[in-house]
Amino acid sequence: MAQHRKKNRLTARFFSVLLTIGIIVVIGYFFWQRTHIQIPNLHGWYSAEVIDFGRTHSISIEFEFVYCADMAPTLVVSQSIAPGTTITDDMELLIEISKGIEVR
Repeated sequence: MAQHRKKNRLTARFFSVLLTIGIIVVIGYFFWQRTHIQIPNLHGWYSAEVIDFGRTHSISIEFEFVYCADMAPTLVVSQSIAPGTTITDDMELLIEISKGIEVR
């Protein structure tokens, strides 16, 4: 009888340790997902869409307006961080926005 109790205690202890490790892994994964953002290809997005993306993911975004004959005004011409790159929330993304064709 005592050996049966000891076996049950070991089994219960094993499953409680396994459950604890599982919970830690799940919490760590969700924390990593919240602090590491994968940057999409923003080329051709409207500036308002980029602002919404930055607010949703708490990313610091700086805009620079440039003349571009190939892109309509308010569209993204380029970005400082390559698409597909994973960044943390302390990094800053520089976006160049088209002002359209330069009129002289």
